[in-house]
Amino acid sequence: MSKTCPNCGVNSPDNAKHCIECGENIEDVPINKEAKPKVEPASDNGGSSLGCIIMIAVVVILIVAAGFFIFNSGNNETPEKNITITFDEVYVHDYTSSGKLYYSYSVSGYINNFPDDMNGYMIKTIYYDSNGNEVTSTTNKLSYYDYYKDSDYPATISTYITQNYVEVDHITVQVIKDNAVLDEFTTTMNTNKLTSVQPTSYNLTNET
Repeated sequence: MSKTCPNCGVNSPDNAKHCIECGENIEDVPINKEAKPKVEPASDNGGSSLGCIIMIAVVVILIVAAGFFIFNSGNNETPEKNITITFDEVYVHDYTSSGKLYYSYSVSGYINNFPDDMNGYMIKTIYYDSNGNEVTSTTNKLSYYDYYKDSDYPATISTYITQNYVEVDHITVQVIKDNAVLDEFTTTMNTNKLTSVQPTSYNLTNET
């Protein structure tokens, strides 16, 4: 600590009675109280940068984790399985009604994995001859078979009756959603139940 001379402004020791510069009496001059120098913290740019990187990494991880949780929380429902067709009987037989001969083409089987929402789903059965030409077809809404959803009995998928016998070689059942074919299943036509056959005619029309 020191005393500042009021005459010349020079600092003298705090126990001095006279200014060391001009000799002025400074016995009653108050002693200067020197403020302690502020100690600035040492600069550590490297540590600050590392800390920022760590903080950014933690924030990114938290954002990714939150997004993953939100995405999965909205997709807890188990995806519906694809509809499948398992054939039971596919055959043609003839019978007489009111003195007229008819031929009945029948397709039965099991429709598996019904979706919860059947809107837009269709089941189309296409009848083909041995050359792969389409003879006729039938189409029903999937909801038409709702009775067989939990049944152990096969559903009648398609029935076509005509007085004109046609040689149906095989059939294909298509699963359709919003006019797009999702899947199809093919099997041969059993003709062993026929007792008589009239000349072939292809004047059949599609059913809807």
